[in-house]
Amino acid sequence: MNFQNTRIAVLGLGKSGVALAKQLSARGAAVLLSDSNTPAKIAEIRSELEPLGVEIEVGGHSPRVLNSDLIVVSPGVSVFNPLLQEALHRGVKVMGEVEIAWRISPAPFVAVTGTNGKSTTVTLIDRMLGERSILAGNIGNPLVAEVGGAPKDGYVVAEISSFQLETVYDFAPHVAVLTNFTTDHLDRHKDMQEYFAAKARLFAHMGPKDLAVFSADDPGAVRMFEELCAGQLPAWIPEYPAPACPPCPRLMTFSVRGEVENGAWFQDGWLYYRNGGLAERLFRWDFPGLPGPHNLANALAAVAVARSLGVSALECEAALREHQPLHHRLQLVREREGVVYIDDSKGTNPDAVIAALRSYERPIVLIAGGKDKGVDVSEMMRVIAERVKYLILIGEASERFAAEAQKAGVVSVGRSADLQAAVREAARLAKPGDAVILSPACSSFDMFKNAEERGDLFVKYVQEL
Repeated sequence: MNFQNTRIAVLGLGKSGVALAKQLSARGAAVLLSDSNTPAKIAEIRSELEPLGVEIEVGGHSPRVLNSDLIVVSPGVSVFNPLLQEALHRGVKVMGEVEIAWRISPAPFVAVTGTNGKSTTVTLIDRMLGERSILAGNIGNPLVAEVGGAPKDGYVVAEISSFQLETVYDFAPHVAVLTNFTTDHLDRHKDMQEYFAAKARLFAHMGPKDLAVFSADDPGAVRMFEELCAGQLPAWIPEYPAPACPPCPRLMTFSVRGEVENGAWFQDGWLYYRNGGLAERLFRWDFPGLPGPHNLANALAAVAVARSLGVSALECEAALREHQPLHHRLQLVREREGVVYIDDSKGTNPDAVIAALRSYERPIVLIAGGKDKGVDVSEMMRVIAERVKYLILIGEASERFAAEAQKAGVVSVGRSADLQAAVREAARLAKPGDAVILSPACSSFDMFKNAEERGDLFVKYVQEL
């Protein structure tokens, strides 16, 4: 697809913004790259983009942004930003990187969203598909920089967040997966219904040749499944219309609790799959690199997708066998004096923390806290009361978390000034046979640039013990 003679404003000079400017200008667009700040690498960005005809403005957005035919935004900018609301009011289209990447991609998308499990699920699908796929999206490099390398007879396997789904317009993946839907991101979305409506955008334009895959065990995913079947997906906002009654895609589910009508499930130690016919018994569940029931669910989602796309059971099993925990997702850092140290910095909501705690039989010293998202943590604290011997809190959320822990009957709660102090305190408290786990239930932005930096520093401090 080209954008010949289209005036496009790209907001933000980060990796995605620069990649978008390159791709859009190469397709004939007149691109204005605009940032409200002045990035440290502005000279390097200018030397890279200005020879391509891209105009750059920094230190604020000029009126030219609103005079564009199209505004393209990064996931960090909410569609409810006043500038974007004014643009929509004037009839200017606002799209995100996912929409642009999908429009220029030579290959169809396999897109995965959900509150938890997205990264592991897309990684497994990508490995099962092998040379037939490329992996991109929220998991790593910008989609627009990667989709050009997708094989025409293959797939773009993409992790998609709710923030990215806010600004899709006609996006229609060939396969879409909702791993689960639980409380998160209430610092961005005004309520859970708005968060649900953003997730629903993934399925809004799918057709009868496409496949939608949902967890049969998760109430939020079941609700999405039922509303899609009934043609009643919730409205997002009027400026992002969905078909009034879209044709329903093919549907599959997955379950760790037992048999499903179509899809993948776990029963008596085995994985099974069915797509409209007799059930196939695939292989036994025995994969040390995928600890915990949440990873079993992620694997079932991946198997349902891969088998539906023609991947053999043998190839699926090999991909599961080769998998190791991703960085900052229940990743073993080291064992020291009989204590294992686990980096789960990407555990940024209560359900992720609960999954982490249920993945280990050892007594646990838990480090949690960070930027408070304002979500309900009462169930998490009940699980902490059952499974955690010491809770060490850091960051902005520590005061509220401490009060909630007390209500839930958590006996041993302490606070540390920073992550390094928390690691040292955890090492002092832990005994041989224990696990020290960083699983914050919070975003990182009160103390760190992102969850990756938080996890990297945790690893550094643990290695220094």
